Amino acid sequence: MKIKVFDEKSKQNIEIEANTIKEISEKLNIGLGEVIIVKNGELVTEKAILKDQDELKFLSVVSGG
Repeated sequence: MKIKVFDEKSKQNIEIEANTIKEISEKLNIGLGEVIIVKNGELVTEKAILKDQDELKFLSVVSGG
């Protein structure tokens, strides 16, 4: 299925063929422990079920002190 993904690093939207969030993260070389996942405007975990034409964003987690 085709999933629309916003790549924060390149600031571009891309379409990718994948069935799971883990599969997408592996194809895009994104560490799931380093991002917040947003699906169709809602925070989700990597276990969220995807449907064709879902929109995902992987947003970097920034910490500091």
